[in-house]
Amino acid sequence: MPSSKDSFSTEFIAETNEHISAINQAIIVLKNNTSDKTVLNDLLRHLHTIKGTARMMGFATIEALSHGLEDVFKGIKEERFELTDHIVQLTFATSDCILRALTKVKNTQDDTLDITLFIDAYKQAASGFFFTVDALEQANKGEQIEQDIENSIQEASDLENITSIRIDIERINEIVKSLDNLIIRQFRFKHELELYEKQYHEIPKQLKEDLILIEKTIFDTQHQILDLRMLPLNMVLAPLRKEIESEAIKLQKKVYIDIPETNSMLDKIILEKLVDILMHLVRNSLDHGIELPQERKEKGKSEQGTIAIHTYQIANHLKIVIHDDGRGIQYEKVRQKAIELHPNEKKEISDMSNRELQQYIFSSGFSTNSTTTALSGRGIGLDVVRNNMEKIKGKIHLTSKQNEGTTFELVIPLSLATQEGLFVHASSLKFMIPSHYIQEIIDPESYPLVHIQTQTYIRLHEQLIPVYYLSSLLNINTTTSNTVPAIIVVEYLETQMAIVVDSLEQYENVVVNPLPRLLTGMKAIQGVVYDENYAIIPILNIPDIMQRLKGLVAYDIKKYKTKTQKKTYTILIVDDSTTTRQIEQTIFETDGYIVHTAVDGIDAIEQLRTIHADAIVTDINMPRMDGLTLLSNIRHMDDYANTPVIIVSGAYDPEAKHQFIEAGAQAFIVKSEFQRGNLIQAVKEFLGE
Repeated sequence: MPSSKDSFSTEFIAETNEHISAINQAIIVLKNNTSDKTVLNDLLRHLHTIKGTARMMGFATIEALSHGLEDVFKGIKEERFELTDHIVQLTFATSDCILRALTKVKNTQDDTLDITLFIDAYKQAASGFFFTVDALEQANKGEQIEQDIENSIQEASDLENITSIRIDIERINEIVKSLDNLIIRQFRFKHELELYEKQYHEIPKQLKEDLILIEKTIFDTQHQILDLRMLPLNMVLAPLRKEIESEAIKLQKKVYIDIPETNSMLDKIILEKLVDILMHLVRNSLDHGIELPQERKEKGKSEQGTIAIHTYQIANHLKIVIHDDGRGIQYEKVRQKAIELHPNEKKEISDMSNRELQQYIFSSGFSTNSTTTALSGRGIGLDVVRNNMEKIKGKIHLTSKQNEGTTFELVIPLSLATQEGLFVHASSLKFMIPSHYIQEIIDPESYPLVHIQTQTYIRLHEQLIPVYYLSSLLNINTTTSNTVPAIIVVEYLETQMAIVVDSLEQYENVVVNPLPRLLTGMKAIQGVVYDENYAIIPILNIPDIMQRLKGLVAYDIKKYKTKTQKKTYTILIVDDSTTTRQIEQTIFETDGYIVHTAVDGIDAIEQLRTIHADAIVTDINMPRMDGLTLLSNIRHMDDYANTPVIIVSGAYDPEAKHQFIEAGAQAFIVKSEFQRGNLIQAVKEFLGE
C-alpha cells in the first residue's frame, strides 16, 4: 500500500497552489487598501490552512514558512506595525519558496529546503525591525527551479496527461440539491403510478420497467456524487503517529504506536470533526492512561506502553477503536469528583456502578486531575469528544479495567448525506430513529412492565430500563391506551431508554436534509428526510432527548430487588400556599416518597379518609381549619393516633411550639431556617428509616 504522503501529496499540492494564488491576490489588494480587515483575515486564514495541512502531512519546511509569515501578519492585525513594501516583497518571496518546496514534494515526497534566511526575516519583521529581501529572492532563483517550472508548464499543456480535476465542495453540494429534487419528483411519479394502477388495475409493462431502471440509475448517480465529498481517513490517522511520538517524548513515556493504514473514506465534514475527537482521546491516553516506565515496571508490565487505533467498516458505518494498555479509569476518583461537583446527589453517586459513573467523564468541566497540563486535563474533560460525536451523529462506547487499560469505540457514519433508520409512528405523526442508537426492538407481550413510584420500567437483560412514550417526549396529543404497541430500546453514552411508539414501519437508508426554518428551534429533531409521498419526516435527536431526562436511570435487577424490599412511604402535605406545597412535594418525591397535598385542614381530613398517610406535614395558619385544630382531629382518628405530624411554621413562636408539642406534634420546623435535609431527616427519624 502506498504511503500516506504518496496518496495525498497530489491533493495537497493542488490545494496549496490555490492558497498561494489567493495570498498573492490578497496582498496586492491589501497593499492598496491597508484598512481592509476582511482581506487581511482571508490572507491569515489561507496561511493558517497551509500551516495546518502541512503539519498533518509532515512537511516541516512549508509549515515553518507559512507559520513565520502568519506571525508577521498577526502583528499587522494587532496594529503593532504597518504593512510595508518590504513585507509585501517578503510575502511574494515566501510564496515562491513554498512553490519551490511543492515542486520538491512532487518529485521526492520531501519538502526540505534551507530556509534559515526566511526564518530570520520573519523574526525581524514580526518584531517591527528593518530587514531586506534581496537574499530571499536570490534563494528562490536557480537553474533547477526554472527547469521544474518549465516541466510543470509542459505537463499542464499536455491535456492527455490530465487525469483529475479539482471541484469546489459547494459545487458538489449544489449538484446534490438538484439530485435531491430529482429524487423527490421520482418518488411522486412512482406514487402517482401506484394510484393509477389501483384505479385501472394495470399499467404498461414497459413503463414499469423504465421506472425501475430510472430509480436505480438515480440512486447510483446519487451515491457516486456523494462519494466526491469523501476523503481518506488516513489524512487524519497519518499525523497522529507523529503527534503521539512527539508528546510521549515530552512526557518521558515509552509508547508503541499501532495505527495500521486503512482504505476507508469519510465525508469531509466528519473528517474535520474527527481530527479533534481522535487527538483528544490520544492525548487523554498519553496523559491519564499510559504510565511512566518505572511505574509500569513495578506493576509487572513492559516499560513500553501501547496506543492502538484500529478501524473496521461495517456497512455504512465505521467503527474506530482507540485502546491503551495503561492504568485504566480510576473510577473512585471519578466518584469523588462527581460528589464534589454534585454534593446534593452524594447518595445516588455513591451507589452508582462504574458504568453509570461514565456519564460524568463526558460532562463539561469534569477532570480528575488536580493540576492541569499542557497536554490534557484542561478542565474540559471529554465533553469535546461528546459534542463533536453528536455533531457527526456518532456513538461512543467506553470500557476500562484497572491496570489493563481503556478502550473507546466510536461508531460513525461514513457520510452525513444519508442516514439509516427506522420509521415509527406516534399518534398520527411519523418519525425516524437513527439505527446506530437502536439496541433492540421489544415485543411488549414478552417483557413485563415494572412500576416504581411514578416511573415505568421494562425488565430486560437483568436491568430495569425506564420507559417513555414517544408522544409524551415530544408533547404530542394522543389518546391514552392500556396497551403498549411496540418498544424500541435506544442507547447513548452507556445510558439506555425504552421508547414506546404506536407502530413500526420500514427500515430505510435515506438522504438527510437540513431542518426547515419552522423546525430549527426543536433540538429534539436533528434533520429531516422525505418519504415516498413527499412528506417531511423528522429524524429524532436521541442524545438531546436523553440528556433532557436527567433522572434517567437503568437499575440493575439485583439493586432493584434490594430497593424494592424497602417500604415506600406516603406523605400528606397540608399548606394553603401553592409554592410551599410544590417545594415540599418536590423534596419528598425526589427522595422516593408518594406525596398527596391538601390546601387546608378540612381538605386534609377528607383525604385522610380515602388514603393512608405514614406522616403528615402541615402549616399553622390556614383558612377553614388551622394546623392546631387539624392536629387535634388527627389524634382523634383511630388510624392516625400515632402518625408522625411535623409542623412547618412561618416564624418561630415558643408558645405556639409548646401548644403543638403538647397536642401531639413530633417536630416544629421554622420556614426561615428551612432546609431540605431538616425536613427529610425529621420524617425519616419518625418513620424509623
